[in-house]
Amino acid sequence: MNDVAEPYMVHDPREMAGQLINGNWIVARWEHLGEDEDLDHWTAVLRGHCEELDVDPYVINIPRKSLTIVFNGALPAPTFEQLENSIAAIEYHRFLEREIGPRPLD
Repeated sequence: MNDVAEPYMVHDPREMAGQLINGNWIVARWEHLGEDEDLDHWTAVLRGHCEELDVDPYVINIPRKSLTIVFNGALPAPTFEQLENSIAAIEYHRFLEREIGPRPLD
């Protein structure tokens, strides 16, 4: 399956780690990392929460796109096409200057 769901915003690093447990991956826009866009601090905080939940995060920084991708290293990685589609969706929202909202309730 190569479909990608509509992106949604998660702010809490513990919730991000929880999403990684479920096999979801994160595409973080650097402009959402905080006032200083401190990627090292953001990554350290996320890794700390992942460690608490016994998640092995695999982190890929894409400086040209100002994005970071994180997925659970203990689970099958998303396919190249899934990552490409996720990045395209994020870039589309960024191009339109559209905010990405919270996860819709089921």
